[in-house]
Amino acid sequence: MKKTIHIAATLLLLSGMVGCTKQIEFTGEETDPMPVVVSFPEADSTFNVRLSYSRFFLTRDDFAPINDASFSFEVNGNTPNIAVERTDEGVYHVPMALAAGDTMTMHLTIPGKKELTAGCRVPQAPEVTDVEVEPNIVIDTFWWQRNYADSTVKLTASGNASFKLVLHDPASRGNYYAVRAYAIDSATGSRKSLNVSISDDLLYDVNVADEIIEIASTDLSYGKQALFTDERINGQNHTLEGEVYLYSNYDDSFDSTFTLQLQVCTITRDVYLYWATLKSQQDADGDFLFMTEPVQIHTNVTGGIGILGAVGPRRIDVVKVSFPSRIKDPRP
Repeated sequence: MKKTIHIAATLLLLSGMVGCTKQIEFTGEETDPMPVVVSFPEADSTFNVRLSYSRFFLTRDDFAPINDASFSFEVNGNTPNIAVERTDEGVYHVPMALAAGDTMTMHLTIPGKKELTAGCRVPQAPEVTDVEVEPNIVIDTFWWQRNYADSTVKLTASGNASFKLVLHDPASRGNYYAVRAYAIDSATGSRKSLNVSISDDLLYDVNVADEIIEIASTDLSYGKQALFTDERINGQNHTLEGEVYLYSNYDDSFDSTFTLQLQVCTITRDVYLYWATLKSQQDADGDFLFMTEPVQIHTNVTGGIGILGAVGPRRIDVVKVSFPSRIKDPRP
């Protein structure tokens, strides 16, 4: 009887919450926007820095870009003269390639704001051997009606590529890893990110804190990447298995043949914590706002918020993948 009363009371409460349409204006104080820094320098590559202002948590407005920042750097105690170029709204390109083992401090100056500083050390790329990849392509046909006088048939394809590799984890320190994948265009060399999923009974355990984290980035154009720590494989030669989702491009932005590139990366602790807390925030964002605890995204930026975290990628060009190109409608 008590159970029935409790269920009825809960349903009544929920129906009242759903049926309430009165808008209540927020009258509290809003915090001033703070500068947000997001940058992931990779070993042996130039890198970008994205700058914007934070937004009030009750709004869904776009982040306002910062277009008037100036930069200076310290690398291994030296101060290189780097001409940073703004390439897009709030996006700056740094034409400097760091090497594994380099330590960098970045200083940012924004008019009317305190100086922002952040630092990172570029990790060594992991040792990876015995890479095996098996693509499985599924061919589909669909009609695309361009206009009444012109119909085309386009062959499209999707599927997956299963992979297996051996990751050699050093026992001397705690390590953090990310697995990513890209399609490298055969004609232009440009790349598009793909989604990665890892199936691993040893690493993936929902009952422990260091489960595999799978998350995609919307601001830096990463596909879904898989992140994990070496807590359960410390010092082992661990066989890692997973899949990469493959798809063709309807807009012909890629050639029909591309190289599938796997990247097994050593990442810094700051990078891992940033993605882990961002994933927690994304998971909570779909719930009722007033029924979830706010998630503080990890930051290592002084004078603002955000992340400057380095990545040591092991890039492995593993297999050529061919998709059929669009063909003209053969009907008269």
